[in-house]
Amino acid sequence: MTTRIFASIFVCLFSVAVLGQQQGPKPQGPSNGPSAKPPSRWWTTEKYRQELKLTAEQTAHIEKIFQASMDRMKVQKEDFDRAQSDFSQLMKQGAASERELLRAADSLELARFKVSSERTSMLVRIHSVLTPEQRLLLQAISKRDRDHDRNGSR
Repeated sequence: MTTRIFASIFVCLFSVAVLGQQQGPKPQGPSNGPSAKPPSRWWTTEKYRQELKLTAEQTAHIEKIFQASMDRMKVQKEDFDRAQSDFSQLMKQGAASERELLRAADSLELARFKVSSERTSMLVRIHSVLTPEQRLLLQAISKRDRDHDRNGSR
């Protein structure tokens, strides 16, 4: 009996966390407050290309990595949305067994992991295109822009 109560509490708390994440954080930018990093496609911005002294080959290679990853993430995001919808429907029905809910939760978390993993892999591949000096400079630029945004928003 106590196991069922704890399982029910866990499922309720988990659903609140999942439903809270559905809206997700608002993207950072001019209309939504300070940005914590360079624009998501910083290599397409002349300012960043010049500061980092990116070659045309590096820029093209990074764009190719980005596009390939975005294609994969689009499919993975669709899988995630489907798993999230399935989980939400089971939660709303109220008739699903604990086993069904946990299986749906596992599917949801696996889909979330795949999206996150692809994003991290993309960042690693982009990182490998940059020279060690460019990596350090990109970190410094990110910090500078983050500090500027913080000070400018006060």
